[in-house]
Amino acid sequence: MKNLKYYLIIAALAIGLICMAVGWFKEHQVASTLQEKNQKVEKKILTEAKEIARAVKANGVESVILDITGNHTPVENVDKTDIPDIVDTAALALDIRTKQLKEVTVIAAQYKAEKLQLIAERDSLKNLFYTYNGNGLDLKFTPPNALSPVATADFMGRFGITIAKGNKSKWFTPWKNRELMSVTSDSRYFTVDHVNYIGFDKKVLPFHAEIQTVSTYNQFTGVAAGPGVKIQLGRFNASANYQYYDKFKQWGPGGTLTYKLVGF
Repeated sequence: MKNLKYYLIIAALAIGLICMAVGWFKEHQVASTLQEKNQKVEKKILTEAKEIARAVKANGVESVILDITGNHTPVENVDKTDIPDIVDTAALALDIRTKQLKEVTVIAAQYKAEKLQLIAERDSLKNLFYTYNGNGLDLKFTPPNALSPVATADFMGRFGITIAKGNKSKWFTPWKNRELMSVTSDSRYFTVDHVNYIGFDKKVLPFHAEIQTVSTYNQFTGVAAGPGVKIQLGRFNASANYQYYDKFKQWGPGGTLTYKLVGF
């Protein structure tokens, strides 16, 4: 009898330990899953462009300037942006792989017109309706009448969007180059809320070599021409040539070594 009680106590303790272990394992698994999700969220590449200026012209047309200098990532990260569905849709529309995309631009905007001055008109059946035509906007509003118990509205807006990109730097800090984007519409009713932009950069080959035909002129050696070889390694460029110097009527070797300090 004592042995039976002893075995029951051991079995209860064992079951308890197993339950505790299973509970700890599940809790640890959930925590690990949450941690992995958080890490994935943290690794998402943000694509919203930074707005630096917004101006409205005299005709009511708006222009927005954005800084997209930091909105670039290696093409290997194409699946890590915060707009994955849009990136996939863009590639699908072009019938290419996502890693073949160069850039993706998303413009969130609104088309809104307020306090329009409508013109009252009547159709052939003397039914009243209201219209507005101007600035690329055509609107027709028909109140309820004998033919229709509900009011109806027809709306059509025409507008164009111009997107331009360029690099900007100050002459005294040429290495601080900024990449800017402008979004401008020809409609006063079009307003940009925000813009998402991401450019996918391909790796630049660190090594490049080519065979050239070289022609040079120097006030001391005169005109010379001949074959040459150029090698580029990162910022270094080395070239060697073997030219015929007409002034001396003979061939001679030459070479240069350059290092790029600043690019424009």
